[in-house]
Amino acid sequence: MHIKNWLKWRYATKKFDGAREVSEVDLNYILEAGNLAATSYGLQPFKIIVITDEAKKQALVPAAYNQAQVGGNSALVVLAASTNVDETFITEFTTRTEVERGLETGTLDGYKQIMVGQLAGLSAADRLVWSQKQAYIALGTMLVAAAEKEVDQCPMEGFDPAAFNEILGLTAQNLHATVIMPLGYRSPEDKTQHYKKVRRDLSEMVVRI
Repeated sequence: MHIKNWLKWRYATKKFDGAREVSEVDLNYILEAGNLAATSYGLQPFKIIVITDEAKKQALVPAAYNQAQVGGNSALVVLAASTNVDETFITEFTTRTEVERGLETGTLDGYKQIMVGQLAGLSAADRLVWSQKQAYIALGTMLVAAAEKEVDQCPMEGFDPAAFNEILGLTAQNLHATVIMPLGYRSPEDKTQHYKKVRRDLSEMVVRI
């Protein structure tokens, strides 16, 4: 299929088939897509948390307003934004880039200072919002990758980030739960899979100037 057909095929799955598991190969494919997603400066200011432990998933259900998808899936992905995007974080990135590209140490110092200058001027709250925006780009990329593999998903904001942070120990890792994505396969009992996809007409959605 072409990407447009994958996007037509996917929908926000409300009930997963508990008897079917996403293979490790397909799961890794989806995660690799998230790792390859575009981010501002290439900094990747987030982590992709993958939860397959059933007890841990069930512990998160109340923190997601008892939505069944959070507990009844093959794997629960939590995109957690970094809260420590500072000069140290940026230096680690430029150092890694210099090593990977065979550059002399210090080659990217100028680029580093541009990033530090841009981000250091933001408040902690604004830096978090910036990091969360990057996580959403990765989410979109993983949604497409999952659809390509015909793995169902349900991107969700309906959860208590503070509770997720506590249950998963994210705050101590300088992370903040931002958006979640249960993965699995649609249950035959999920009636929403038969709903017609409703979108605006392209001529109404796109503004050409």
